[in-house]
Amino acid sequence: MRYTIIFLFFTTSLLAQGNLGVNFGLNDDNFGSIENIKNKIDNYDLDIKNSTGFQFGVFTEIDLITFYVRPELNLIFSKSQNATALEGSPSLNQTINIAEHSYKSTDIQVPIIFGYKILGPISVFAGPSFKYSLSNSSNFDLEDIKDKYTLSFLLGSRVKIKSISVGIRYERGLNNKEVSIINANGVNLDNANVDLTTNKLSLNISYDIPYGLFKKKNN
Repeated sequence: MRYTIIFLFFTTSLLAQGNLGVNFGLNDDNFGSIENIKNKIDNYDLDIKNSTGFQFGVFTEIDLITFYVRPELNLIFSKSQNATALEGSPSLNQTINIAEHSYKSTDIQVPIIFGYKILGPISVFAGPSFKYSLSNSSNFDLEDIKDKYTLSFLLGSRVKIKSISVGIRYERGLNNKEVSIINANGVNLDNANVDLTTNKLSLNISYDIPYGLFKKKNN
């Protein structure tokens, strides 16, 4: 049912007066960090690294002279890698590596962007983003994700010259999303969890497909 709703929504958007295009983005996210672990380990050294990923998809952009509306349908692949947390005494070389955590996810994203052209090719934009989790994996035993839907708010700016636009976006989840750690490399960490809240910076490149590709050729 959820895929049918997304398909109908996007198909309706494509039929509106506007240009169709494709986009690609590189993401720098903070999701997947380990929370509350400092309350469970006396001696630890936890270096949290950002997540990386990429996305690609299609969009339609409805031009309203000064403003524009741009629904998108994207597929997002993300990977986070947290460095080492040590239990024990590093000075005595008696440590146990318990928190080298990796997390991967694949999501469908439907952002609805409202833009405003401020000067020539430069515009700013903002809007809601709806995301559904297709799959995820971790080297820890985690509790099942009960709510796979995520609502975020994004904002950014872009430069568009003819059919190509380059923009930067910041996206922040409106609903906090945490998953409890059941077991971490054989060590029980009660009340510790993994933070999956969206906190992402993206660099996006878009290309408008020429209208001529959709026109029937005259014989």
